[in-house]
Amino acid sequence: MNHNQFWVDMPLLRSNDNLSSGVADFLHANEEVFLFSAYIKTDKLKAINEEGKIKSIIVRWTIEDLCVGASDLDLYDYCHENGIALYRNTRLHMKAFWNKSSQILFGSANVTNRGLSLDGENSGNLELNGLINQLDFQDYRYLNDVLEQSEYITEELYQEIKDLVESVSMPSLEFPDLPTKKTMQDFFLISQLPISSSPDDLYKYYSGEIDGDLAEQCAAHDLSIYKIGEGLSKAEFMSVLSDVFNSHEFIGAFKNAVKNSVNSRNPERNGSMSFGMVRIWFKENTTTVPTPIAWELTENVQILYRWICFFDDDFEVVQPGRRSEVIRYIGR
Repeated sequence: MNHNQFWVDMPLLRSNDNLSSGVADFLHANEEVFLFSAYIKTDKLKAINEEGKIKSIIVRWTIEDLCVGASDLDLYDYCHENGIALYRNTRLHMKAFWNKSSQILFGSANVTNRGLSLDGENSGNLELNGLINQLDFQDYRYLNDVLEQSEYITEELYQEIKDLVESVSMPSLEFPDLPTKKTMQDFFLISQLPISSSPDDLYKYYSGEIDGDLAEQCAAHDLSIYKIGEGLSKAEFMSVLSDVFNSHEFIGAFKNAVKNSVNSRNPERNGSMSFGMVRIWFKENTTTVPTPIAWELTENVQILYRWICFFDDDFEVVQPGRRSEVIRYIGR
């Protein structure tokens, strides 16, 4: 029986029965998984992630959680050492494994010893998980919204959280509050870039003119990033999208980099960037994290070019050679 058939026939996953083995099978069957878990104990995460399939983690990480030991601070070190993108959202109560496509394994179990009952029979909590094989657009949108509302944990944020945890004198019941808020670092994640091939294609999915799994997943991502509501006319849709896209911190920084680019050898090329220069700029200014759709530098930069030129007449893309593209500022 192949993995796909297994999941079609998969029963509910029950604690002290098939829960931990079902989680292991789900991870084994998928190449890349997003984990949403309010509480995470690092040693339990290591136990289920031996194959390294978990690539992004969203955890609650309130100061109280960390002080009372519901989650571990050394989760940050594990993620940093293993190339896992770690996010924090103090509103999170979800427990779910998502394969970035149409399957999600979810239920009540956190990635803790009590949640996954890893100590054997009659240990831990009474938990129940199940699997959905076909997500719809609203499901994709919701998962992207949760990710968009979370904050990426940088070294600086981790140290701030660690200092707050260490400042609490237990058994104090007064816990400092550090609410989830977006920082500039969050706006320079690769996952902040559009992945629909063009604003027109995004609207076509939004209005029901086109469908398909790929278009659905791309649209769910982009509508979340740019916070587009429902029921807009095409004119309203494009107006809102243009305003949000052009005011996005990443887009503004990139356009300014193009506009202010200086070529000392060829001054006539001032205000333009070759793909090589763009590659360097991305390396120096962005953080690469897993995205809901596979991200490739060449293809997705071309998508970004289309979006920029669509919403800003001061920029154009020219092709001086068969295999080269240059984006330049023309609004002089």
